[in-house]
Amino acid sequence: MKRFHDRLTCFLEVLICLCFLSFFTMVILLVGLRYLFDYSIIGVNEIINILFVYTTAIGAAIAVGQRGHIAINILSDNLPEHLAKRLSKLQLALVALINLTIAWFSIPWISQTGDNLMPTLGATRAVVQISIPLGCGLAALYCVTTAIVGLEQTKTGNSIQPEVSSDPRDLERPV
Repeated sequence: MKRFHDRLTCFLEVLICLCFLSFFTMVILLVGLRYLFDYSIIGVNEIINILFVYTTAIGAAIAVGQRGHIAINILSDNLPEHLAKRLSKLQLALVALINLTIAWFSIPWISQTGDNLMPTLGATRAVVQISIPLGCGLAALYCVTTAIVGLEQTKTGNSIQPEVSSDPRDLERPV
């Protein structure tokens, strides 16, 4: 399960990086065309907005997973082990439940309003609105995998430790 969790995280982080690279490229292209040639590409502003929405949804799912790892470590440091495990499971279950609820209720909303067209591109609004169940579904998936991976590591005693820098400048600073 840890391998699946790590690969999913890596894939989504690469996807977010590609979105940011696309933002950068499109903005530079638009600025260059606008100031050098007094020309603009129709619809690129909407594409940038769509990419931003998807980047936010995917990034929020990754943040939920990272927050789950941190919460498990903090709880296990400050509480008895059996209580920390139960509270971690409860926290992750509640976050997964709220995300699944949002995803579930967004589907009828998308079916009612998703057929409306975007003004410039002419694509349906469902293209953007699908990011809600996608992001919430990924967040729920991260809650489940974080609970399994994090609690397995707590059982085996391999808690997730923050990475220690080997940079000499970091070693000189007092903690």
